[in-house]
Formats: sequence, structure tokens, C-alpha cells
Amino acid sequence: MAMLDHWHPLLLSGELRTKPVGVKVAGQPIAVFRTASGGLGAVEDNCPHRHFKLSAGAVIGDRLQCRYHGWTYDSCGNGESPGTPKLTACAPSFDIQEAHGLIWVKSRFSNAVLPDASMPGYFHLCTLKHTIPAPLELAVDNFNEIEHSGTVHDTFGYDLERMREVKVQYEATDRTVRVVNTGPTKRINWFFGLILNVRNDFIFHDDWTTHFSPVYSVFDHWWTSPDGKRESMLRWRLYIFFVPVDDRTTQVVSVTYAKSRYPGPAGALRLMKWKLRREIDKEIRADCDMLQHLADFDSGIEGLKLSRFDKVMGLTRERIQRIYRGDPTKVPRC
Repeated sequence: MAMLDHWHPLLLSGELRTKPVGVKVAGQPIAVFRTASGGLGAVEDNCPHRHFKLSAGAVIGDRLQCRYHGWTYDSCGNGESPGTPKLTACAPSFDIQEAHGLIWVKSRFSNAVLPDASMPGYFHLCTLKHTIPAPLELAVDNFNEIEHSGTVHDTFGYDLERMREVKVQYEATDRTVRVVNTGPTKRINWFFGLILNVRNDFIFHDDWTTHFSPVYSVFDHWWTSPDGKRESMLRWRLYIFFVPVDDRTTQVVSVTYAKSRYPGPAGALRLMKWKLRREIDKEIRADCDMLQHLADFDSGIEGLKLSRFDKVMGLTRERIQRIYRGDPTKVPRC
């Protein structure tokens, strides 16, 4: 399979309304649109007539109209000319679905399975989209190690002074990589310490599995007392999807859930939703801000002074290359 053969979450559902939207994945510009009847379409963002961006046009009924000369295209890319009715054209098209509050796109050549980003029994807190100023592999590296939490993050992770006490375990299959970290939690904001019922001597648990069709990681975060008999009031489940925009930029789409031990509907999570959403957004933005200071965008790992926290890098590199990147993609034409 090639990169565009995997499902990619490119937009939040609320971002696609009556106007088309231009997106890019793996360097491929795509115009995504919602028809008047509620259907979805995704075509190459390039009118075959005179190479104008179709995303700059408008949706007329169930067709996407080019703003330049009024040519229109259906969701399969079949085009018609208003001035020369016998003249037709075809824009390459893509499979498109709406699920989990997201708009997903892939090539028409594959039978890839759409990832399940639901979490029964958990309360949905937020779905966010952030832009990482780094290539795919380096963006994945950042989210797939916990060592930087000592200097970058406020709520999740471990103190730099006690990082040596953190235990790291790795489990790998042919198609996944799992990392489990446990160790003394870092001191967190007093407000979150109060509502989470996390004390300074608690243990932070960070357990995630990375998949590669598409590239995404599923994180579970929680805290326990040192003896393991008491658990924090909240557990978190995050789905982090890594979408390569081009060779220097990665879009990160996060879907976050929580489970509460507080009484009542959703364990009072509805009341805290705005605060928790803001904290999640802040923590991901901290990664974005930090990665803009990378001195080198080379995704190779030879010559790097890797620590015990970095073993995952070689595992993910191999699977990204074998499962996700594959052969150069082909875009279907009519």
C-alpha cells in the first residue's frame, strides 16, 4: 500500500459546510466538498480545463463548480463544460467518509479499513487539529516518547530530576508498537491535582500503541498511589492521528475521551469539559512550539545518541516505511 491508500482524517466535520475546502496530504492537493443533498466528494484540487484550484469554487447542487470558467464536477470527478457541452473532463477522485466527527479521505485503489476512534464507556471531551512544523517521522518521534515531558509538558509525564526512575517496556508485533511507561508523576497544577485526586507521590501510567495504516497512536493515561490501591478520579484515552501534509509539515488530529469516577451523568465531565479541553489543547501546542526549534529535519537515526526511551524510533521507522509508505501512490482517473 502507498501513503494515500490509507484513510486520513483531514477535516473536522464542522469545518466542511457549504463551501469546498482545500486540503493536502502527502503533498497531494485535494478539494473536499459537501453536496446539497448531504453527500461528500473529494477530487484533485486542480481543474483539468485550465489548472485552477477547485477548492476556490462553489458547490452547486451536487456538483463542484470551478470559479474560473464554471466547469462542474461530480463526486467521481466527472466534469462538464457550460460553454462547450460536448466537451468533458475528469478530475482524479478519492474515497471519502465521515465518521467520529471527522472527514476521512483515501485513494480509490485500496481496501483499507477505517480506524475506529470511538471509546464506549468514555465521555468525548474534544476533537482537535494542530499543525506540527516537522516531517511525519519526527512528529511521531515526539509523541512516542515520554522523556521530553520533563521539560515540555505541565500536566502529563515525569519530573526531569526523577526521569531515571521511570520504567519503560516495549512490545512489538508485525503491525504495531506498544510502549508502557510507569514512574513518579511530575508535580501538576494544583487545580488538576485537586479534581484528579492526584498527590505528589503518585505514579503516572503512560501506555500507548502505535498503528501504521494510517499512522496513529492510542494513548491511555492514569495515576495511581504508590501501592497501586488508589487510582486518580479520571482516566484518559487519546487517539492521535499523524497526517503528513508535505515533507516538512504534519497535521495532528486528536480525539480525546475521559472516564470519571465522580457520580452523576458522565461523572461531572460535562461541567469540566471546557477546562479539560483547554488543557489538552495547551499540551499539544507545547509540542508544536517545541518542534519548530528542530535544528535538522533529517528523519534518519544513524549517529544519534539514543537513550532507553528512544528504542521505539527504530521500530516505528521500519513499520512506517513498510506498512504506510509502500510504493508511490497512483491517483485514479475516469
